[in-house]
Amino acid sequence: MGLPATPSAETRRLRAIVAIARAVNDAVIDERRFGDLVARTVATHVGDGATLWLYSLDNSSLVRVGAGHRDAISAMLLREGAASVLRGRGDAVVDAVLDSGAAAVLNQEEMGRHIAEFDPQLAPWLAVCGVSSVAVLPLGDGAWPCGVLIATRDAGRPAYTDEEFAFLQAIAETAASTVNTASLLTGSAAAVEELRRQATAFDQLSDVVVAWDNEGKVIGWNATAERVYGYSASEALGCDVLALLDTQVVDPDTGLGRPAERAYADLLEALAGAGSVTLDLTQRRADGERLAVTRTLTGLADRQGRIIGVIAIDHDLGDRGPRERTALHDPITGLPNARFLRDHLERVLISWAGGAGLAAALVIQLGDLNTLLKGLPTDVAGQLVKVLAGRLAASLRRGDVIARTGTDEFVVVAESVGDVANVERLAKRLVTAARQPLAAGGQTMLLHPAVGVSMLDDRQPVQITPEELIGQAADALPTARADPTHISFSPVTP
Repeated sequence: MGLPATPSAETRRLRAIVAIARAVNDAVIDERRFGDLVARTVATHVGDGATLWLYSLDNSSLVRVGAGHRDAISAMLLREGAASVLRGRGDAVVDAVLDSGAAAVLNQEEMGRHIAEFDPQLAPWLAVCGVSSVAVLPLGDGAWPCGVLIATRDAGRPAYTDEEFAFLQAIAETAASTVNTASLLTGSAAAVEELRRQATAFDQLSDVVVAWDNEGKVIGWNATAERVYGYSASEALGCDVLALLDTQVVDPDTGLGRPAERAYADLLEALAGAGSVTLDLTQRRADGERLAVTRTLTGLADRQGRIIGVIAIDHDLGDRGPRERTALHDPITGLPNARFLRDHLERVLISWAGGAGLAAALVIQLGDLNTLLKGLPTDVAGQLVKVLAGRLAASLRRGDVIARTGTDEFVVVAESVGDVANVERLAKRLVTAARQPLAAGGQTMLLHPAVGVSMLDDRQPVQITPEELIGQAADALPTARADPTHISFSPVTP
């Protein structure tokens, strides 16, 4: 019997990826041990050096958790550099990678302008023998990345091939998945407690408020829900939310209900992208009577922005269903309107006062929109507004809510933003979306948006109303119009 064949390079790389995927325990117990595994994998299978950076718990900085190089002395030099980089203080390339979720490769000329800034610990290594190219890869998507992988190729060595770059991307994606899984494992108990805390705060609202976790189990049932549905909180908590109320989704075309189990699967997927969803339902009370309700669903996020559950606000409609839904949504775009926004902000302010972390309200004003639409046929003008609304909505993070509050005004509410830098990135995406050309009647129209921002910091709790919060953001609009970025933060910080 002969000796086993030496594994091919492809096989060895596949095994390395599997090893990273299996390293969940390391990521839970010791992030640095996991980080070194990832860096060594890059150094061994692609070359030549690598560092892995993860966001700190408060998202204020990138922390180096791993470093490696083919050469032991060079690896030691990599570990001697800076251990963390404050957000917003690094290189623009890394910021762009984290914002867009797209990897980048820098050649030697670009390296000279950027390397020492975005990875300061590489400075001693550069002094030894230099670097010819760098690959910067995000860990996760652009909305909530958990960090970044930086791979370096020694001076005089060829640039990364397409195959090597694809392997680096596979490493980054696998590392991100492993880190997120570990984070969910370590934070699951805290996440459930956070969800319960937020849900308990909603007893102050007069509407029915029901909350459930990602498994569909009820974890919040306010006093109004007890009165309307006839189940006490002790009876409802822990039950399957759809089975308890025999939830039926009303078909808008036929008016008939259908079991919500399949419909909710599609709905929750849409919720992840849109932030909130409203639909008409019928629900069964404890006494067997069916009630017509309009339900607004919003994702509940923890302080790291992960969706940990769903909050539902139900309005008992009787025979008013379609009219009530129209009253809560803009008839042109279908987005929530000012009335919806106020109800939503009431919930956000209760959650924030209970310690839910940093949140923000952003007012987007398009002062020249009415002028541009003037003279256009009504249907054409409406279609342009829909396109604009879609672009703005596509710029949001998971769980953000956008409302149309005026003919030329939109408002975004963003919870669990982590830090001001995240809000600034969101505002920049909104500006970019609003400045995209609008075409109608053979003409191209350009808008000049302004974004005013007001922040909520739970470390400085004060009494504030939804109107005051929006008013503070609106007060920043004049400054935003004069600013080259089209963005201004309110000087009044709650």
